[in-house]
Amino acid sequence: MESEVATNLEWPGVPQGVESRTLRVRDLEMHMFEAGSKTDPLILLLHGFPEIAYSWRKVILPLAKKRYHVVAPDQRCLGRTKPADPTAPGAARPVAFGDDPTPFKTTNMVHDVVALVFALGHKNAECVIGHDAGATVAGYCALIRPDVFQGVIFLSTPFTGPPVLPFDVADPTSTPTPPPAIFPATLVEGALAKLDPPRKHYMLYYSTPQANEDVWHAPQGLHAFFRGYFHIKSADWAGNDPHPIEATGEGLATMPHYYIMPRSANMAQVAQAGAPLQQEVDEKSSRWLPDEELAVYVREYERTGFQGGLNRYRAYTDPALADELRLFSGMKIEKPSMYVSGRKDWGAYQNPGALDKMMKEACADMDEDSVLLLQGAGHWVQQEQPKVLVECLMNLIKQLPGSVERVMLTMLDKTSGRFKQLAR
Repeated sequence: MESEVATNLEWPGVPQGVESRTLRVRDLEMHMFEAGSKTDPLILLLHGFPEIAYSWRKVILPLAKKRYHVVAPDQRCLGRTKPADPTAPGAARPVAFGDDPTPFKTTNMVHDVVALVFALGHKNAECVIGHDAGATVAGYCALIRPDVFQGVIFLSTPFTGPPVLPFDVADPTSTPTPPPAIFPATLVEGALAKLDPPRKHYMLYYSTPQANEDVWHAPQGLHAFFRGYFHIKSADWAGNDPHPIEATGEGLATMPHYYIMPRSANMAQVAQAGAPLQQEVDEKSSRWLPDEELAVYVREYERTGFQGGLNRYRAYTDPALADELRLFSGMKIEKPSMYVSGRKDWGAYQNPGALDKMMKEACADMDEDSVLLLQGAGHWVQQEQPKVLVECLMNLIKQLPGSVERVMLTMLDKTSGRFKQLAR
């Protein structure tokens, strides 16, 4: 195990008190950022794509100061996490499209997280918080292992539950069951192709052999790619006006090109088309993502490529890789569940009906009071509005049955008799 205090030279923006270390977890040498005492309840932070654990740099220490052990890992074959076997893809060389994608199946990603909990010396986690693609992994963590994860918070991406199994198949009037898909919006690709001009779903594009090369070696360079991509999905971009849409090709096509792409375009071109002017960078973007912090993403992805993250989209869109999730068909997350997103984040609506399905079907302990949309934030809520997010997260976490604050209130109640008022 390697451990070191994260330095500002290597990790600009990571405050003192946050440690960078590597721990053996299953077949991985897993890198993570960590703060707080091991004796305190555990909070796990799971990043999205194209992100790394570094994306949580602004919230790790504030959460730890609330008396939590906070850990943000680089997920499988992203950032500094790599296979322990030096001959495995992602160790001595970057992951390639032709490598076996099965290690990136959702259940295996959940296995990684459960193993991390135990490797850290905990038997459960107070809460698992996932952003973007990490929210999907967090959801299945809470669904599959409710004994380990006491609560779950989704950032940006609503959790809609496992794909359904075919039901009453002998009845000729029964509705045909669609192929297993974590994100059903990807099933309207044929309708998108028929639009004028034709479009395509970004998840299916990210599942293609050329996607990694397109962005890894973007003509504008990685720095410009990341600057453009982070900009167009943030609250800074004027084109973001999220709202509910219809689950049709025409409905999906009202979303920005970074979700429903021009059929002939790649993601590097989409990012370049929305790239900010230098004045916008100086006045807006650099306030939450200065160049020296953006350079960390460039450095890490320049070394690893993007395929490790892109393989997660293959696990979402390939029926053969997603089919095992049907094992959990009909199950709900029974633990307390919450959702937070930026008001300017299309993530809440990119999968039509997902918010309602999350509240009414996928999560048994969730209502409208558990759904928060934060002003001044787009997709990158933990980077754009970290202080507001931490306040919201703590307000949500303290509602969990075993939270530090609730335990303190219970102890206080024994002497003051004011529990009901304090616990509201």
